[in-house]
Amino acid sequence: MPARETHRIVIWLGYELLDIPKSFIDLFKYSLQEVLVSTYTPKKGDIQRAWHVVDADGLILGRLASEVAKILRGKHKPTFTPHQDTGDHVVIVNADKVVLSGSKKTDKAVYSHSGYPGGLKTKTYGDLLADRPEEALRMTIGGMLPKNRLGRQMLTKLKVYSGGSHPHDAQKPQQLKFEHTRLRGPKEIKPVEPQVTDSTTSDSLEEPVEVVHSESKENETSENISLQNLGLTSAVINNLAADGITTIEELVNKTSEDVLGIPKVGPKAVEQITACLKDNGLSLKEI
Repeated sequence: MPARETHRIVIWLGYELLDIPKSFIDLFKYSLQEVLVSTYTPKKGDIQRAWHVVDADGLILGRLASEVAKILRGKHKPTFTPHQDTGDHVVIVNADKVVLSGSKKTDKAVYSHSGYPGGLKTKTYGDLLADRPEEALRMTIGGMLPKNRLGRQMLTKLKVYSGGSHPHDAQKPQQLKFEHTRLRGPKEIKPVEPQVTDSTTSDSLEEPVEVVHSESKENETSENISLQNLGLTSAVINNLAADGITTIEELVNKTSEDVLGIPKVGPKAVEQITACLKDNGLSLKEI
């Protein structure tokens, strides 16, 4: 009786041949099917698109554009797929009230070329926002989308209007608030008010009492005010504490050269310390 033949598979690995029985390959394939899960890819009918409206009044252009680009791409959804358009519709109102931080209005430029020699046109971002705010927002958001047909399709879901109204009330768009993209000014440092004490002394003792009170007030303010109340940053406070300076009294007894000699304290930190002390009626020790 002839021996039973078994099907075998020969695999070329580049440097040797592996002769593996077919039954082992089938068993390994079935075990992989039980363990591995196929990647979910949404179909066209499974994609649900919502409508959102954003008020751009007082928002920074670049930060607003990055948030809107995420929604247009659909990166806020668990079904996000890089090669598909799973994003929502976004309506932006008050595009003419968007702001730029720093000196970008005059320094940042927009270029366009006609294709002919000498056909380069340059315009500042401030002029573009004044003339065509809708185009400025559309161009900035489009630069954060894929540079292909998919990105151009995503950009069609963006509606930008310079006024406060829009014609998309029938879609019932939901309000989106991006408060973290709003332009904020520098932090105000409020000076600490000195404590007022009632004096009930006689007229003859008015002058010496005032002198004593003025000296005691300076001592009280320098002792009671902590470094945190001065408005200093946490990094500067930690650097001062590492050198043994934890109170205002210890700080005002130092000169600017002494403070500058502290490790990790530079000229900008010394300027910050001087300004904060000046706001509270104090100063560093003069040389």
